[in-house]
Amino acid sequence: MTDHLKASPPERYEEISRHLLEQAREELDKGDIPQASDKVWGATAHAVKAVCQRMGWNHHAHNHLRAAANYVFAEFGRYDLTLAFGYLEALHANYYEHQWEASDIRIGIINATLVIRELSAAPLDNLPTDRSHLSPLERQGQERRLRMLTRKTQYSHGPQLEGDELDSLPPVKPSSDESMDYQ
Repeated sequence: MTDHLKASPPERYEEISRHLLEQAREELDKGDIPQASDKVWGATAHAVKAVCQRMGWNHHAHNHLRAAANYVFAEFGRYDLTLAFGYLEALHANYYEHQWEASDIRIGIINATLVIRELSAAPLDNLPTDRSHLSPLERQGQERRLRMLTRKTQYSHGPQLEGDELDSLPPVKPSSDESMDYQ
């Protein structure tokens, strides 16, 4: 197994998230619903990856992203964001199935904007430790999510990139003078 993979810093995931959300708006304006759908999901996924990276949690599998989002939202009692996240996951499937309308994607962009904003503002250093507001079954689910996110496996996230490694990352948004000529 490769142990040389390294994760980007949280700020990079946040930058990619903002960029993808803007691309989603542009794709929707052009009428490309499948691309807009996937960009909305990608923006959301990268915002969750930023949270995971800050917390030292696993985030290289789809179920890690769902677990992390659900964990954070439940800890702060923001079940509305859990619903929004589920809507956004469904947009990812629309990339393959092409069943949603432009108005559905617009709702997704609104949901993604809310989820991304709330994740970036979440006081992660102050995640509640008192889970008395949760039922025993919900507490058990939260503990299971946290074990999944913190368990070291071959898929665990790697250490953050540092120094020269950061400089070697490709730009999030290519400059307009970069040629796309592949001849």
